[in-house]
Amino acid sequence: MAGQADKDKGLAQVAERLNYLFVHRHPQQRDAYSVAEVAAGTGISDTAIRQLRRGEKTNPTIDTLLRIASFFDVPPTYWVTDEAPEALFAKRDLQSAMENAGVKSIALRSEGLSPENMRLVTGMIDMARKSQGLPEIPSE
Repeated sequence: MAGQADKDKGLAQVAERLNYLFVHRHPQQRDAYSVAEVAAGTGISDTAIRQLRRGEKTNPTIDTLLRIASFFDVPPTYWVTDEAPEALFAKRDLQSAMENAGVKSIALRSEGLSPENMRLVTGMIDMARKSQGLPEIPSE
């Protein structure tokens, strides 16, 4: 029975994580991908993708999971890690941002600024993001 319970939990996790990708992993300035778009981009049937989203497909192959991971630009380990998707992507997005030369330049220039001046810089960045239609970044 434990084997079946583990299998059911794994399928639920695949469905949960796939649904997370549909909701949260799409280009800015557009809505979520449709099942048809993911099917076309992965070569997986739209029926199979729907079954995976509902937790009905009982045998997703490694190839299927790799194709979906590639489509959504997530690491293959996304399907098996215990880390919550939100935390995984927050780390990844921060790392990507820090690799951006412009972000590094801003970070280096802000070294030594007073808290008041840091708030001013943050406010200016928030205004620039808003003017470009980018989502707000919550304060920590």
